[in-house]
Amino acid sequence: MKKQPKLILRESCVNDLSGMWPVGRFVEMGAGTGHMTRIFLERGFYGACYDLGMNSRQILRENLAYVGERMLVVDRLSELAAESFDYVFAFEVLEHIKEDGAMLREWMRYLKPGGRILLSVPAHQRKYGKSDELVGHMRRYEKEDLHALLSDAGAGDIHIVNYGFPVTELTRRLSNRLIKNDHSCDQMTPEQRSIRSAQARPVVINRVLSAVSGDLFVPFCSIQRWFYRYDLGDGYVASGVKR
Repeated sequence: MKKQPKLILRESCVNDLSGMWPVGRFVEMGAGTGHMTRIFLERGFYGACYDLGMNSRQILRENLAYVGERMLVVDRLSELAAESFDYVFAFEVLEHIKEDGAMLREWMRYLKPGGRILLSVPAHQRKYGKSDELVGHMRRYEKEDLHALLSDAGAGDIHIVNYGFPVTELTRRLSNRLIKNDHSCDQMTPEQRSIRSAQARPVVINRVLSAVSGDLFVPFCSIQRWFYRYDLGDGYVASGVKR
C-alpha cells in the first residue's frame, strides 16, 4: 500500500526531531499496523506497543514478529510498569480521544523522569473536514492548546513544529473533495472509525495514490523544513521531557 504524501512528510519531520536521540526503550500508543513502530525498531529502539482494536493488535503481532522479544504487543496498558520507558510515542492518536488531556496524563505515567514524549496530531480546527470525520477525529489542534496539554500532563522543554506546507494544504482539499460522498462509516462509532483508519483507506484514495509515485513528494521533505516555525502546515509534531 502506497504512502500518502502527508505520511511521507510526517515521517521526515519525526526523524528531524528525534534523529539524534539515544537508542532506548519505548512504548507506542495507538500503533495501528506498526508502520512507525518499525521505523524506530530499525534505528535500534525496542519496547512495547498497544492499540485499541483487537484485530489491530493481532496485525501488530504478525507484522512485528520478525524482531522477536525486542517488541511486546500488549492487550492492556496495565500490563506495563509505570516509569519504565525512555520514550512514549503516539502518532495521529490523541485527536481520536474525547478526554485527550486525561489520556495524555495517563501516557506520561509510563515515562521515566527525564524521558521524552513524541507525538503527532492534525493542525488547525478550521481545517476540520470530511477526511477528519471519516477516520473518527474528535478535533484538530492549535499550537498553543497542544503546548498547554503537554505542560499540564507534566512535560517540559516542549518543542512543536508545524509540518506539511505547502503540499498538505493541497492534498487535504483534494482528499475532502474525493470522499465528500463517502458514507461507508455513517453507521460506525468514532472508535470504530479510528480502528478502521489504521488498517484501510477509502477506495478512491487508493486509486489516486496508485497513479502517483511517492518519490514525487520526497523533495518536499526538505522544503517543508523552511516552514517548520510558521503555523501554515497541516499537522504538528511535538516533543517534551517529563518533569
